[in-house]
Amino acid sequence: MKLESHLHQSTFPSEQIKLMLHIQLVARQIVAVTRKVLSPHDLTPQQYNVLRILRGQKGKSIAVQSLAARMIDPASNASRLLDKLESKGLVIRNICPEDRRRADVRITEAGKALLTKLDRVLPPSIASIGASIPEPKATQLNANLSTLLDACDNLINSNINQSKSK
Repeated sequence: MKLESHLHQSTFPSEQIKLMLHIQLVARQIVAVTRKVLSPHDLTPQQYNVLRILRGQKGKSIAVQSLAARMIDPASNASRLLDKLESKGLVIRNICPEDRRRADVRITEAGKALLTKLDRVLPPSIASIGASIPEPKATQLNANLSTLLDACDNLINSNINQSKSK
């Protein structure tokens, strides 16, 4: 289905604006697929992201602040996500005795087992979406998206710097 049909809009102010809307819609749809796969396991995409980051630590603990900085959605409340994952027995959080504001987190065996189970379902689902684009076009699209990501980062950083100086 075309963007125009999804948004019930036939024209756009420019191809660049149409592209930005297209990216937002595709991202939303990928999250919808992810939610559909994770829902039977009582996980959100944000919780799944946390578990994957922790698995990547290969058994080592990570500070909550470092974990939050690595998340796809840094606006997510990492502490709240960890509370839920901890209550499910998927992570262990240890408060630092020297600094009670610091907590280190690591994934449990149950968390690893759940990710192993999900590895059989979620990556193939996401890969099937990506498979609709041939490799050379995917490479070019990735390069273009990197350019857009850089432009976003530059704009965010410039706005932060401008607001600090005022």
